[in-house]
Amino acid sequence: MTGFRDELHLLARQAPAVDLAERALRGARRRRRIGVYGSALATLVAVALSATVLTGGLLGGADEGTISGRATDVLPASGVDPLAYAYYDMCGRRWRLGENTRDFAGEDCVQWRVVTRTGQNFRMPEALSFYTDQTRQNYMNTAAPVAITPDGRRIAYYSEKDQRFAVRDLESGEVRSAPQTVTRATMVAHGGLLRLSPDGRYLGLNGFGGLDAVVDMDTAQVTEIPVGWHVHSVAAGGSPVVLVNEHGRYALLADGQARPFTAEDVAQQVSDLAPDGRRVAYLTGGRSGLTAGGVQKSRPDDTIVTVDATTGRTLSTVKLRAMSGNFRIGRIGGWHSPTEVVVSEIVHDSSWIDSRTGGPAKGRVPVLGETAYALDVRTGVVRKLHTYTYRGWSGDVVLPGF
Repeated sequence: MTGFRDELHLLARQAPAVDLAERALRGARRRRRIGVYGSALATLVAVALSATVLTGGLLGGADEGTISGRATDVLPASGVDPLAYAYYDMCGRRWRLGENTRDFAGEDCVQWRVVTRTGQNFRMPEALSFYTDQTRQNYMNTAAPVAITPDGRRIAYYSEKDQRFAVRDLESGEVRSAPQTVTRATMVAHGGLLRLSPDGRYLGLNGFGGLDAVVDMDTAQVTEIPVGWHVHSVAAGGSPVVLVNEHGRYALLADGQARPFTAEDVAQQVSDLAPDGRRVAYLTGGRSGLTAGGVQKSRPDDTIVTVDATTGRTLSTVKLRAMSGNFRIGRIGGWHSPTEVVVSEIVHDSSWIDSRTGGPAKGRVPVLGETAYALDVRTGVVRKLHTYTYRGWSGDVVLPGF
């Protein structure tokens, strides 16, 4: 590929600023597009771009291993097993940084696909996926968001037909829609983030042209979020609600007001509330930036901190253990157990690169995806849970709970 290395360096220089919604949602856990550029970039300059969250048990499958997507049919109206993950793969074709997005308009293979824990793979045409009307200026804002409950039984998505966000129960097939109307043009221009409570009843809306609220999908009751804050997570039952502002400060929603429990910029990513409804965890200790020669250098986070969200008091600070030199946590999410949070890193696959030219090897297609780990906040021990992958040059993957 002509200019392959140049494009990697270009993306490295642009990465901190290109995602337009990131500025408004700074500090919130945000799913981003995964692509061959992002994967190779993470390998070469250690930029982590993906996330995962999980609560209560492994994400699909009976043991540790790799779960990969395969050929798909349309999602049945009901009777669908719990989901392991969702993804789209750009039809297996190359996507060039917003230049050829219209080439994919109307393609079934660009739609969101869902993979069940039993290995079934379905296309979900009712969920808007890849924006084919992007520009070069917003090319990192690639896909309409989806969110899956930790138990894999409900999925939230944007229905282009109804111009509303919806939550679908996969077993019963029941679909409930949020009362707010959001146009596709608003979605493309502003992007945004969905946050789904573990019970699937409460939907947090962030961004989307200034729409920040928590919706009770059973009653259509809307709870407005204070100006300048966004929904970071919603607990089962609709409370507590954790908020984040553009300065990376976190707060609890109390009586319509934000009650901060961290200082500004204490952490870029904070977990959901623990099962006790009080503790959150965040990663720290890493550094990143450009050297004098303009090369991106970074040191991964190496410390896990727990905080009491009701008082702001630090409860523990522990160095991570059992980390290899190539292990770099991308995001932190929910709780796997009362003492373990789930973190993730993107899959680093270099098998598609021709060692002689530095470009793609003929006939090879990259493996993209995420690997989930459980991190013990008491000991710092990290253990692998699952890797979720698909083959393609670009796309996205979403795991339950994120």
